[in-house]
Amino acid sequence: MEYSKPHIGRLLAALNHKKGDRVPNWDVLVDDRSLKYLLKRPPGGERETTWSVPPEEAVIAARAVGQDSIVCSMTWGLQEASILTEKDLDKVVPPEPVLARKKLEKYLAAVKGTDMGVCARLSGPLTLTYMALGPVPIESFMYLLYDNPVLVKRLMEIFTAYHIRLIEEIKDLPYHFYYIGDDIGSTAGPLISPESLKEFWVPKTKQLIDAARGSARPIIFHCCGVQAPILPYMVEWGVNAVHPVQPVANDIYAVREKYGSRLTLVGNIDVAGVLSFGTPAQVRESVREHIERLAKDGSYVVCSSHSIIDSVPPENYIAMTKAAQEFGIFK
Repeated sequence: MEYSKPHIGRLLAALNHKKGDRVPNWDVLVDDRSLKYLLKRPPGGERETTWSVPPEEAVIAARAVGQDSIVCSMTWGLQEASILTEKDLDKVVPPEPVLARKKLEKYLAAVKGTDMGVCARLSGPLTLTYMALGPVPIESFMYLLYDNPVLVKRLMEIFTAYHIRLIEEIKDLPYHFYYIGDDIGSTAGPLISPESLKEFWVPKTKQLIDAARGSARPIIFHCCGVQAPILPYMVEWGVNAVHPVQPVANDIYAVREKYGSRLTLVGNIDVAGVLSFGTPAQVRESVREHIERLAKDGSYVVCSSHSIIDSVPPENYIAMTKAAQEFGIFK
C-alpha cells in the first residue's frame, strides 16, 4: 500500500479530539536503526536520530512513513551536573532562548512548501532537576528533597523560567504544537509522594503549561511509567494529549473509559513487547485493536509506547505505520 501524504491538519484534528481523514501515526523520536532504514543508509557508524540529523532529513524520514510532523527538540538541561548546594547553582547558566528560536526557524524552513507540521519539544522541571542534582542523579534528588528542599525548588524554578522564556521567544513563529516531557514516575508508581508532587511539581508544571496554552497551540504531555497520578492535572490544566501510555504501567482502555475524549491518547503500541519482539503481523493486529477500541471519536494517535528505539526492527515500525493507515480511515 502507498502511504497517504503527511498533513498537519490530520494530527491537529486528533489533538483537538476531532476526526480528520484518518487516525494519525506519529512518533516523537526514531532512533538510529530505523532512521537509517528510512533514509536508505547502511547500518553502523555514528548514531543518528530524527533529533540529530538536519531537519531536511527528518522531513524525508517522516514522509517515508506518512508522519504529519517533524520534531524540533528545544529543551535545555544539565545532565549529571552534580549540583549539591546553592553555591553550585553558579554552574547553571541558561542559554539565550534566541538560539532555540534560530534552530526552530531551520525546521520551519525545512517543511516550507509541504503540508507537514513542526512540533516544539520542551521539558518539564522535575526530570531536568533530578538529572542535574548529584553526585548520583535521581538518588541524590531523593535525599535532597528532604535535606535541602529549597535547593530543589530553586533548580526547578530555573528550568521552568528558561522554558517559559523560550515559549515567549518563539510564540510568533508558525510551529504547530508542543511536546512537553517530564518523567515523574516509573512502572511501579510515582517517584515522589502525592504530597511532594503537589508541593514541588504541580506549581512549576502548571506555570509551564499555562505559558504553552497561552500561545494557542495544542500540548502533548509525556510521562513514562504510571500516569494515573498526573491525569487529573492534565485534564484540569487543559492539556490536549498524553504520551506514551506504556502498557506495562497503564491500561489504556481503562483510561479511555474514565476520561473519554477529554484526553487524546498517543501511544501504547508496546516497545517492550510486540514492537521489539513480535512479528509484523502481530504488530498489525495490535494497531487494529487500538484503533477499533480507541479512535471512534478521533482522540487517538497510533504511536509506540515510548519511541522507535533500536530494539524495534524497521519491519515492525513499517508494519505499525502501514496498519495505522490501513485501519484508521474514518468513514
